Amino acid sequence: MFYLLVIRFEYHHLYSENSLLENIQGTLLLIGSLAYILLSSRVVSDIRLACVGAGLLCFSFFIREVDLELMPVLEHVGFFFHGPGRTLLLLVIWFLYIKMVIRQRVLKVHIANLRSSKYFHYFSVAFLLLVIGAVFDKGYFVVEHGRLFEELSETNAYLFLIMPALYELYFRYSKRSRQAANLAVSANETTL
Repeated sequence: MFYLLVIRFEYHHLYSENSLLENIQGTLLLIGSLAYILLSSRVVSDIRLACVGAGLLCFSFFIREVDLELMPVLEHVGFFFHGPGRTLLLLVIWFLYIKMVIRQRVLKVHIANLRSSKYFHYFSVAFLLLVIGAVFDKGYFVVEHGRLFEELSETNAYLFLIMPALYELYFRYSKRSRQAANLAVSANETTL
């Protein structure tokens, strides 16, 4: 549908820098960061680090994708979110995360959990879509509307990246709701 809007009706402004499509990407990544961090507080320790890592990955993509330094609220600390400041911020964050993984001596478990995860295919598709987006971004294939294809690939990649967290949060919430409902029904039956 988005493709038709751009191609047929020539709404090229929808995928330009800091436009609708990039804002959707930023929103997806922010939601993903929060969802993975929230999920990390509700899972066991081995998986907790993987959730924190996925949340950091979403956050890293978020500050790369959205030009936060252009927002009036962040203009005074914008140097943390672009250029060398952004690189330094990401290096520090990922250094602390890797240090935490090494300190807990779960690197092998971490890799094994990722490879055997029921969500591995989501991460694989996200990675593949990001590679496709990079191919369009670098201009390896000269096609009409290449920038649009890059942005659509990235948007779909970010959607695949956050789907496991959203599903797990939904599953855990609905499971808890079902258990509470079953307890209420059991309590009502015993009082009758």
